Amino acid sequence: MAQFLDFLFGKSAKTKTKPIYNPQQRNVLDQLLGGLQAQLPQGLQNLQNILGGDEATFKAFEAPARRGFEQQTLPTIAERFTGQFGTGSQQSSAFGQALGQAGKELEENLFSKRIGMQGDALQTLLQLLSPATSPRNYQYTRPRQPGFLENFGLGATQGLSQGAGQFGSLLGISKLAPLLGLL
Repeated sequence: MAQFLDFLFGKSAKTKTKPIYNPQQRNVLDQLLGGLQAQLPQGLQNLQNILGGDEATFKAFEAPARRGFEQQTLPTIAERFTGQFGTGSQQSSAFGQALGQAGKELEENLFSKRIGMQGDALQTLLQLLSPATSPRNYQYTRPRQPGFLENFGLGATQGLSQGAGQFGSLLGISKLAPLLGLL
C-alpha cells in the first residue's frame, strides 16, 4: 500500500547513512586499531614526553651525540692542532676557539634536532588519531521524488497551456491580445 501511495503522491526527501568502508576494509581498520591499543599508552607517553620537553627524554636522545663529540670530535681537533702547531698549541687561544665553535655547533644541532623531534611527534600523534577520529559513515540526502499525480498534473497543465496558445493563434487572438491586455 505504501509503495502505491509513493507512486501516486511521490516520495519525500530522506537522509541516509552509508558506510565509507566496505566490510573487509572496516575489518582491517579494526584490526590495526586493536593492534595499536597495546602499544598506544607507551607510545602516547613517549610523544607526550617529547612534546612536553621532558629533559630526561632529550638527554637520552642527546647522549650518543655528546659521547661522539667527546670521543671523536674533541680528539680530532686536538690532533689537528698538535700535528700542525706542535705540542704546546693546545694552550693557544685558537685551540680554545676551535673547541668553543665545535661545542656551539653541537648544541645548535641538538637544539635543532629537539625542535624537529617535537614537530615529528606532533605529526605522529595527529596521524595516530586520524583513523580513530575520522568518520566511518557519511550522510547523504535523497531528494524528493514527485509522484504520478504530480507529474500528470504538471504535464496536463503544460499541454493545456500550449494547446490554448495554438488555439488562440488559430482564432487570431494573439494579434488582439496585446490590445486587450491579455498578453
